[in-house]
Amino acid sequence: MASDIEAPASFDSLRHNVQARYDGLSPHLQRLARLALEDPNSFALETVTSLAQTAEVQPSTLIRFAKEFGYSGFSDMQKIFKLRLIEGAPAYREQIHQHRTRLEAAAERDPMAILQEFTDASILCLERLKDTVDPAALARAIEMIAAADTIYVIGQRRAFPIAAYIAYGLARLEHRTQLLDFVGGMVPQQAATLRPTDLLIAVAFAEYTPAVVETVRDVHIRNIPTLTITDVPTSPLAQHGTVYFCVDDADIHRFRPIAGSISLAQSLIIGLGYYKDARKEDRGHGLKA
Repeated sequence: MASDIEAPASFDSLRHNVQARYDGLSPHLQRLARLALEDPNSFALETVTSLAQTAEVQPSTLIRFAKEFGYSGFSDMQKIFKLRLIEGAPAYREQIHQHRTRLEAAAERDPMAILQEFTDASILCLERLKDTVDPAALARAIEMIAAADTIYVIGQRRAFPIAAYIAYGLARLEHRTQLLDFVGGMVPQQAATLRPTDLLIAVAFAEYTPAVVETVRDVHIRNIPTLTITDVPTSPLAQHGTVYFCVDDADIHRFRPIAGSISLAQSLIIGLGYYKDARKEDRGHGLKA
């Protein structure tokens, strides 16, 4: 029973709880879960009515959502989100909103304003990336890439240049790599050739390309390792990633910057290079001994 669940006392605890139970929630509660994780500041500051309108649910659904995680009501849960702000969590989305507002105001008359706002927003995203990436996950991802016989990389739309860059970087390191680029419509057949010793690297952001999601899900079901780069913990790629990274690239325009995702891709590639060099040195020392 949800009423028997001990309510999380911190935002981090609540976030992990929501992520762990997301698949078992009803569609309306999943909608609120996504909003809570993607925009916790709104959960801290907005009214029940306003949040219900944003999530397109009934106000009573927010109360049910709070009780699902052990709280007495929504105001009880909202205290956790307010505490997150008081304790100094970065007001990232407020800053992004400011960049978006300035861009819309100045873009028509000042092309340099576009460069300024996109650059500043990208810097903000890169700073956030440093604060949010799990070092253990980064190390594990590099180990997975190094151990794979063949690496298949997939990404479409905005994610395609990131996927292409990853494939390029791995090829430069002479790692057996194949970019699934959808030419000829043969991706399902290509994905079917993946073996348990291979690795799928997938990149996708909302709105998630169905073919990419289906490929990741299929490979995951077959117990083949998957490394995914996406935007939120509730995305289908995060749900089916052996290791996943969430990159919150600045949403200041419908053409969103990709600086954070590219930086993560570069870090994985360069990290792999150093990892392989270290392994060679270790083997060399072993032979001398």
